[in-house]
Amino acid sequence: MNIKNKKLQIYAAGVLTLTAVLSGCSEKSASQGAVAEPMAYEAGTLIMGTGEEGVQIHRAGKAIAEVINNTVPGIHVAVETTKGTAINAVNVSEGDLDLALVNGDVAYDAVNGVYAFEGEALENLRVLGACYQEVSGWMALKKTELTHVNQLTGKIISSGPIASATELASDMVFKILGIDQNNTEIYSDSLTNSVKHIKRETADAVHAFATVPYRAHEELASEYESVVLGYTEEELEQILEMDDRYFKTVIPAGTYAGQDEEIPTFGMKVLLCASAEMDEDLAYEIARALDLNGPAYTGEHRFMAAIQEKEFLCNDLPITLHEGAKRYYQEVGFLKD
Repeated sequence: MNIKNKKLQIYAAGVLTLTAVLSGCSEKSASQGAVAEPMAYEAGTLIMGTGEEGVQIHRAGKAIAEVINNTVPGIHVAVETTKGTAINAVNVSEGDLDLALVNGDVAYDAVNGVYAFEGEALENLRVLGACYQEVSGWMALKKTELTHVNQLTGKIISSGPIASATELASDMVFKILGIDQNNTEIYSDSLTNSVKHIKRETADAVHAFATVPYRAHEELASEYESVVLGYTEEELEQILEMDDRYFKTVIPAGTYAGQDEEIPTFGMKVLLCASAEMDEDLAYEIARALDLNGPAYTGEHRFMAAIQEKEFLCNDLPITLHEGAKRYYQEVGFLKD
C-alpha cells in the first residue's frame, strides 16, 4: 500500500497575525550572535506529529513542543500521537501537519522517492533542526578480548530483530567487513533476548541501533565486565560512502559502566521537519528556540543529550535545511563550511 493511503485526520487551528520582537522571547539561556530584529509571521497553534503514546519519539516531541511554546512568541505547539514517522513525513509535506519528528532514513527516502516513497517523492520536506540520535552500538563481555566490530568474523553475533533498523545497519556493516553466514554465526533476535545469550556465554556480541544508553546494555554492563566495540575511521568513511543517511558520531565515555573512553561509531538523526512552505521567519524562530532552550527543556531525557551540541542541530543532515532555519544557523556560526 502506498504510504499516502495511510494519512491521518488532523484538526486545523485558526491563526492570527503577530509581529514578534525577539527580545520578548521567554528564554532560559542566551545565544551567541543572534540578530535581534522584529520579525512578522502567522501565529497560533501548530500541530506536531510524533509517534505512539509513551515511546521515545513521542516523549521527545513533547519536550520539543515545550521548547517552542516557551521561546517563540504567539506560537503554541499541540502534540499529536501518530502511527510513525513515514506518515508524519507525508502529512507535513501535504500540509496536514505543521511540524513532525521524522527519522533521518525516512526523511531521506521521502525526499528522494525511494523504498516506501517510490514514485511519490516529498520534495518539499525540510529540516528545522536535529533533535536526537540513534547510533550503532555493539557490546561483548570483556573476557572475549574483543575491542572492534571487525573482530566479529567467526563469532556468534546478534544482528537485531528481523527487518529492524538494527538489522539493516548490521547488514550494511557486514558487507563492508566481509562478515556473512558462511564465516560467522549470525542470528536475529531482540536486544533483550540477545543480552541473555551474552550473559550465558552462548553468544559473543550483540548489536543495537537505537538511542543511547540502551537499557539492556546498561543492565549487562552493570552486572558483567563488558566492552563497547568500536569502528575504525576507515570503516566509518566506507559506511558513510555506502549510505549517506548516516553520520559519524561517538558513544560518549561513561555511557556504560566500565566504559572509560568514547567509542567511534555512526548514527542517524531524528529530525524536526516542516514543509518548505513554512514562513521563513517562523522557521528562523523555531531554529533559534532549539538553540536557546533545547538543552533546558530536554535535559531530563538522556537520549536527547546530543541537542546540547550546537553543530549537531544543523550539520550532517540527510535532507535540506529550511531556508529560515539555515539563515539562523548561519548567523550564529553553527553551520560548517
